[in-house]
Amino acid sequence: MKSPHILKIGNNVQKIKANLALVLDEATLDIIEDEIRSNVKSLFALGVSQYRFAVRQPAAHWRQCISRLYYGAYNVSRSVRLFKNGDYSTDVKDHGKFDQLPKDFPSKDRFTNQLSVLREDRNLSDYDHTARARDLVIGRGDAMG
Repeated sequence: MKSPHILKIGNNVQKIKANLALVLDEATLDIIEDEIRSNVKSLFALGVSQYRFAVRQPAAHWRQCISRLYYGAYNVSRSVRLFKNGDYSTDVKDHGKFDQLPKDFPSKDRFTNQLSVLREDRNLSDYDHTARARDLVIGRGDAMG
């Protein structure tokens, strides 16, 4: 992402927009909101694209499948947080924010747990050269479902 970019202004674009409301007119604030929503859609589309790539991988490519499944789910969750809370970060600590989905998110606890476990499986897939598909906690088939 090249500067200048709305998501590089700070970690919470909704808070920034609220502060700018003190000095900007409604039409300008609408432009900012449109830009935020455009980024939400693009981030969500990235997650969907990663999911679609993952499910097309043959079973022998389980490592790539699990990795893309994780990043697909992670990016969709990031898009939800950006939309609902205005939160956006590229810091590695953001991967641990599964539990920061909105309180009314459907099946939040289940999704939070599955994403956490899928991250563990992704780490195994990406970094453990001795790992086998049977070592996955969720497994390729369940993760795709």
